[in-house]
Amino acid sequence: MRNFLFLCLLLISLPSLASDRLIQLIEYIGADYGAAVQQGEIVNAAEFAEMQEFASLIPEQLPAEHPELQQQAMQLQQLIESHVDHAQIQQLTASMRKAVIAAMPAITLPEKSPDLARGQALYQTSCAICHGDTGMGNGPAGMQLDPSPTNFHEVERYRARSVFGLFNTISLGVEDTGMAAFAHLDAQSRWDLAFYVGAMASEGTNVSQLPAGLINKAAISELLTATPDDLHNSSGEQGAALMALFRQQPDKFFSATDVRPLQIAQDKLTLALEQLQQKDYDAAYNHAVAAYLDGFELIENNLAAVDSNLKSVTEQRMLKLRQRIKQHEEITAVSAEIVEIQQLLKQSQKALDETELAPINVFLLALLILLREGLEALLVVAAIYSVAVKTKQPALKRSVHYGWVAAIALGAVTWFVASFIITVSGASREMTEGYTALIAAAILFYMGFWMHSKTSAVKWQQFISQKVNNAMSSGAYFGLALVVFLAVYREVFETILFYQSLWLQGGAAHQLSFLSGIGAALLGLLILGVGLFKFALKLPLKTFFGSTAFLMILLAFVMTGKGIAALQEAGTLSLSHIAVPTISWLGIFPTVQGISAQIVVLVLAAILLIKARRSA
Repeated sequence: MRNFLFLCLLLISLPSLASDRLIQLIEYIGADYGAAVQQGEIVNAAEFAEMQEFASLIPEQLPAEHPELQQQAMQLQQLIESHVDHAQIQQLTASMRKAVIAAMPAITLPEKSPDLARGQALYQTSCAICHGDTGMGNGPAGMQLDPSPTNFHEVERYRARSVFGLFNTISLGVEDTGMAAFAHLDAQSRWDLAFYVGAMASEGTNVSQLPAGLINKAAISELLTATPDDLHNSSGEQGAALMALFRQQPDKFFSATDVRPLQIAQDKLTLALEQLQQKDYDAAYNHAVAAYLDGFELIENNLAAVDSNLKSVTEQRMLKLRQRIKQHEEITAVSAEIVEIQQLLKQSQKALDETELAPINVFLLALLILLREGLEALLVVAAIYSVAVKTKQPALKRSVHYGWVAAIALGAVTWFVASFIITVSGASREMTEGYTALIAAAILFYMGFWMHSKTSAVKWQQFISQKVNNAMSSGAYFGLALVVFLAVYREVFETILFYQSLWLQGGAAHQLSFLSGIGAALLGLLILGVGLFKFALKLPLKTFFGSTAFLMILLAFVMTGKGIAALQEAGTLSLSHIAVPTISWLGIFPTVQGISAQIVVLVLAAILLIKARRSA
């Protein structure tokens, strides 16, 4: 499952069709340049002209808001004109393709597992005449074409093409070549065909030793858009084998139902261990991050209910492992640490397997997860809504309602998309939570001081007399709606993640307990909300604004800590541990970066409070 900022970035990035065409052009150059230039000399003039033409088309399709890609596109043209080695072109096109994929809207997955037998039948009726009966590029009609049809058994070309790139080529065709668009075929047929031709050169790869945990639905999105070289560079021979298996037997991935998060965590750590032994610290670090985000974090609430100490120890050691890898500590010591963490993960799995969740456990977990995640959002909503009622601002009340309703609606969409359309990576999930929390913290901090400035009755009367022309203008209403949205959506997003894991572990036998826990939590939040609201309204104006200001600054402090922690878990920020206790409900986590950011919040609050008192 992958957040507000993340979804917004997808919506404002490259249009889908343009992205598909870009990936097609970039991959095509990376795969075929070697047939045009060798050792600095043009060996096929027609192929070289095609490389020049395709490279010239790329800048035209790049929006102005992607200057780095524009620069890389110009560099690609220059390298082609200079007749550089194929390796340089492949390196640049791989970087460009990843940048386009990162910016493009999430792709729609095949509706069902691609059928290679059907793909073979489609190939024989539609492609064999040019590419040959066995895909060697020697079909009778292809003999007249220049450039020649693709030989799908060329290993070097196979390693540079993604299944998604092949799908795009089948869908869109290739301009000024004999490759026509097959848009008349439905999308599933084009996926069948892409998998069939994409698997031809993988037949010699050994796929028998892959860990079972790597074969899961969560891997489909990455395997569709990555090339075999991408997987080989990040995960060695095991990555290459995983890609080969995906292309040869996609049904294993599409039909996978029992994804065990702790097994995924162990498998990712195995990959990290392999990369460490090759002294590839960056790849090892990425696998260690994925082991936590895509594996352990999904089950930590369930494990906490069974053995909270084991959960805490395993979590801390996994986070410290990443720090040790980042600092390039001695490989033998770090490798030993990975082995020990894998033993902890096995103990965790055994503890979960041996402790069947009773109905009361499922009920309490469902109750506590929602109460914990919902309380923070409730405080924001109750505080701002109380201000609206206390100050008789109907527009502000509507803004609060717009914010929380929009957050819940987007949460429902997020759940649907993450469950049925795309897979959101753990890193994307944490980045969304992190950035959302930090933006909300900034707005809450500002609003806290706005509230503090109104503790004086005289200033409040001046404010009313100005008819809300300043701080509570329409723009400020939008800002308050935004902070309500961010606070609620962040908690909805995280609750969905934990509930999906609990739903799977609880099984059908405990669904009533699960739903009862949610109902009880919602009732509890409603009672708390009404209580907070009623209490706030009874406070004198000065006390009300002062306490609300304090609450918002406190929430800004909490969200700052949680935002930093989420970005650290995503691997976006570095992580340096210090000896302080973890107080999660205050957003306090034992890292230098998180504590430092919260100290900045407190110092800034103190400075502004002192200045406000002196000017009062």
